[in-house]
Amino acid sequence: MIAHIEGTVFLAEPDYLVIKTDAGVGYQIFVPQPLLIQATKNKAVQFHIHTHVREGEITLYGFETLEEKKIFEMLIKTTGVGPKLAIVTLSNLRPPQLLESIYNQNISQLNAVPGIGKKTASKICLDMADLLKKHPITGLEFTKTQLVSEKVFHSPADELLSALTNMGFSDKDVLSILGQVQAEENSFEGQIKKALSLLTSLH
Repeated sequence: MIAHIEGTVFLAEPDYLVIKTDAGVGYQIFVPQPLLIQATKNKAVQFHIHTHVREGEITLYGFETLEEKKIFEMLIKTTGVGPKLAIVTLSNLRPPQLLESIYNQNISQLNAVPGIGKKTASKICLDMADLLKKHPITGLEFTKTQLVSEKVFHSPADELLSALTNMGFSDKDVLSILGQVQAEENSFEGQIKKALSLLTSLH
């Protein structure tokens, strides 16, 4: 079973990367959107790998940190959540945001992820809260009480800035397109998509 891969970006597609190792082998790896955005031809990368085997098909899912891989593996243990939906979830919510939603039972935030309905969102909150209680992830050990007491209510612009900087973009770049995004898009999901489009065109 493949657990870790190092190499360079050989090909970047809308939902996966092909990573070429020093041995000359290219591996197709599905990764969360923030990693796709950062990928450039010949960039040196290394990923923690979850090898998914189903009906004779082997699919690789890659993550920048071991913590994110563990969260992915917890997500796919939830009824109704397969690997593709788990990747979409981690593309829209970074690990701290996802865990905050789970501990605070924030169904609406999970429901905003494409492909997650209210029933699935509720199931994720319940199942993952139980899994995280039994198997806490080092560096992400929060309690529901802590998250509620520390929660700060921000303006829509602050929330958008926070979401985009958590994806790896700089404050300077995000602030440069924030006004245009909010003027052209009303929904948070629409603003994220528009912002990603504009930010990727800056470099």
